[in-house]
Amino acid sequence: MILAMLSPKTRIILLRTAAGATGALLIIAALGLGSDYGPLRTGIMLGFFVLAGLSLLLRYPAPAIVGIALGLLFNPLAPVDLPRHIWVIIDLVSLAGVIYFSQWATNPYWKGTRFEHYVSTLFPEPDFSIHDRTRDISKFLNRRVESNMRPDFVFRNQKDQSLFAVECKWRGRWAQGKNGDLGLWWDQIQGERYRAYGRESGIPVYVAFGVGGSPEKPKEVYFLDTAALHYGFLKQSIVSAGDTAMQLKEKLVVRE
Repeated sequence: MILAMLSPKTRIILLRTAAGATGALLIIAALGLGSDYGPLRTGIMLGFFVLAGLSLLLRYPAPAIVGIALGLLFNPLAPVDLPRHIWVIIDLVSLAGVIYFSQWATNPYWKGTRFEHYVSTLFPEPDFSIHDRTRDISKFLNRRVESNMRPDFVFRNQKDQSLFAVECKWRGRWAQGKNGDLGLWWDQIQGERYRAYGRESGIPVYVAFGVGGSPEKPKEVYFLDTAALHYGFLKQSIVSAGDTAMQLKEKLVVRE
């Protein structure tokens, strides 16, 4: 009940903390540094149960099920009798899973990539093809790459061969503005860059805002023309007035 009242940001901080603590206990167990494995198992079990609860709150049911299963495996009240070398393998595999999951669930780049994949499924073949997709390689080169400044996708309408671009943005929930109203914060410089791209390429550009749920299954998704994105804080009424994926496709698909 208490966890459900936490903000998404706080949940992420707690998930990283729980992952770090559980990972540390798994390292101790794998190296055999503890003399009493009862308390060590209890700590690992509780760590997995906390991770499972946070996973459910972040709408990741599959990792939550795995977390519960691992918590039961390390349960000191009904210990599983396995050879020492098998437990070391379990500890190390569990550690790798905890590290991977904590990054997968909290890293903004990974969450953005998963929302991009979701958006791509809204424009499936054969009606649409992906003409181009921006590859975010600047973080690997540690320098600015001009192509990264373009929208995430350029789709082609296969019926009339016209192109349109989509930039993808996912938020865990509606933000609160300075006056207490709900909406989404938006980078105006980024908006102007996409408007300039639209003018230079002659391609209409839309921003897909996903809100709530998870990146791969958002609760709400709206597509807004960049002409409507002149403000640093976009009120909820402005965003929700955007097109749904179905409405946008109806605008784009030429009726025969």
